Amino acid sequence: MKKNLKFLLILITLINLIHHATFATYPCEYTCTDNPLEEIYPNQNMCMLLESIPPALQNLSYVMYPCSDIYNTNRFGFNKRFNFFPAAIIVPTTENELIYAFNILKQNHLPFSVRSGGHCFGPGSLSNGYIIDLRNFDTIIPDIQSSTTFIGAGAHLGDVISTLGDLNYAIPTGTCPAVCTGGLALGGGIGYLARPFGLTSDSITSIRLLNAHGIIIDVTPDNYPDLFWALCGAGANAFGIVLGFTFNMYYIPTVSLVSLQWDWNPKLAKKIFNTWQQWITTLPENITTECIFSYRTGTSRVTINALKVGPVPLNEWHCAFEQFNPTITNNYRGNYTGAATKIASTPTPPFSKVKSKFLFEPLPKKGLQIVTDLFSKLQEKGENIRINYFFGSALNGAISQHNPNSSYFPRDAFAWFFQFAYWFHEDQSHETIALLRQLYRDLEPYTSPYSYSNLVDYELGNQYLHDYYGKNVKRLIKTKRKYDPTNIFRWKQGIPLTYPHN
Repeated sequence: MKKNLKFLLILITLINLIHHATFATYPCEYTCTDNPLEEIYPNQNMCMLLESIPPALQNLSYVMYPCSDIYNTNRFGFNKRFNFFPAAIIVPTTENELIYAFNILKQNHLPFSVRSGGHCFGPGSLSNGYIIDLRNFDTIIPDIQSSTTFIGAGAHLGDVISTLGDLNYAIPTGTCPAVCTGGLALGGGIGYLARPFGLTSDSITSIRLLNAHGIIIDVTPDNYPDLFWALCGAGANAFGIVLGFTFNMYYIPTVSLVSLQWDWNPKLAKKIFNTWQQWITTLPENITTECIFSYRTGTSRVTINALKVGPVPLNEWHCAFEQFNPTITNNYRGNYTGAATKIASTPTPPFSKVKSKFLFEPLPKKGLQIVTDLFSKLQEKGENIRINYFFGSALNGAISQHNPNSSYFPRDAFAWFFQFAYWFHEDQSHETIALLRQLYRDLEPYTSPYSYSNLVDYELGNQYLHDYYGKNVKRLIKTKRKYDPTNIFRWKQGIPLTYPHN
């Protein structure tokens, strides 16, 4: 009896060893099995994803597989409206790891997205195929002697601003610390240094790129003039994977920042905004300013921020706005890092939607009435959402100067106009998005046909090419055909090989 029992135990052990040897194992909490008698229901979808991964991409230390908490967190971007399940998230730590993974994806004809920081308002940096995440390409190397700096595509703006600011230098960027350099620079890059120094992309001198052949090249206006032009304004996952940039950086030991604020009064808001529109036509090039209509959970306000580069204090606002008795919330003089910190974006609710337009002339009375009516209604209803309307000064200055090395289109704009909505709960999505859409439609007669490509808006449909890139579309498509003829780098609002028709 004991011999039979011992034999049976040995037999069971051998069967289990043979059976488990056929499992696909990953650096995960469990293994996948094809045994229908085993209870795998909680993990069946993840197992299917795992089994779809080519063997050459399995068991890599720099890949997040769909069976762990880290995968489930990282499959989202910052905007939690979009729920994707990639087969894997590839997070290379070296250029060789990136080249290897890219070549496997290319050989197997597998779709992928490229993510610098995941701050895309649409799902452009997400994929149900694979995500190539560039977070480890976050080097910041300033060179004071040449007044240049190399910055990796995955470097956060908060780190860029503080690292360069410690040396009293800066490049023109936005001030949201969570945004990464890659996505921002490839779409232009608008911020508070735009009028003295131009767009983020205007300061680029060289771009490190993994091309469609799986080769890393350094793109400059001299060796690849057409590709450099396309990348500087329309380069987001369209022509290759950008790993980093060399920028001209600017010595800025002193700036002045003034923030003026008013509680909501629709009549006063109209006067302030009309004054602001007149004021920006008189400003010197070293001042960039925004007029912001904001609503946050029961309170509407008007805010004007203005930043001036140089040692002379920013006093220009007095003659225009002192008559309206503003509350001065910022009156700062110091280095750029300090100013950027004061106007940096604060953490936002998990769900969001954005739309944008450029103004090529001042917003007329009827358009302004639509805006003030919205913020009055929001104040009355007291909903638990956040709405921000940003109007920024683009007239004159470096941002409006023609740049033959940039495909950024709306350089002749009078101002930019960005509409942001944020909300806390998924069941608020329909109503909040409908609100933003309606106001966008109502304002269309008073704006231009053009939008900002960095504020990804899938609702533009096939019109997005014209709205983002205007007369540059044909040249961009020609460049696409030359450098990516099989359309390896593609996403819903990328540069296509042919012009789409509705």
